[in-house]
Amino acid sequence: MNEHGGLPAKDRPGRSAWLGPASLALGMLSWALPGGGAALAAAALVCGVVSMRTRGAYRIDGTAVAGSGVAVGQLVMSLLVVGATQER
Repeated sequence: MNEHGGLPAKDRPGRSAWLGPASLALGMLSWALPGGGAALAAAALVCGVVSMRTRGAYRIDGTAVAGSGVAVGQLVMSLLVVGATQER
């Protein structure tokens, strides 16, 4: 929520307005779907980074930060699981 009581996407112009919420949605979905979790997390991270790099007064979007954080957590967890299941 922003100071006007709406979602941050409401204040951003154009289609890039939904990159932050898409990042958060993909990041959360990556934890719910274990089969394609890493791919969804990578997509969430890309959406979040693109949203945060938007030029102008709307640079930092809280949903993009949250989505990127959730995505990084999923990617780290995926790497740990893959590393733990490797035969030695």
